[in-house]
Amino acid sequence: MGSTPPPNKPSFAEENAMRVASESLSYYDQEADTYNCSYGPPAPSVAVRDDERDLIVRVDPHTNQVLGFTIPNFKAWHAANADEDGGFEVDLPPVWGADAADADPAE
Repeated sequence: MGSTPPPNKPSFAEENAMRVASESLSYYDQEADTYNCSYGPPAPSVAVRDDERDLIVRVDPHTNQVLGFTIPNFKAWHAANADEDGGFEVDLPPVWGADAADADPAE
């Protein structure tokens, strides 16, 4: 008997990516002009300022897994970054770099 996974079954990484995508929650706070996106259930995190993307990334302080992001001043960010049709994409790595250790705690 071998320990080969059954054919056509997703790998652990693929299953995890699908789970995160299905558990993501996005919302826009109009009063604060802030867009928030969370991956999975709420968890303790640190906030990391990502100047390249002009947003704040929430990162697990122990594993550096990206837990979500916040875009402050969303209307201005959207005007500068959205496609012609109004859509936008935030491309973040699943695990954040060493910068997370120097971050301020998320509020």
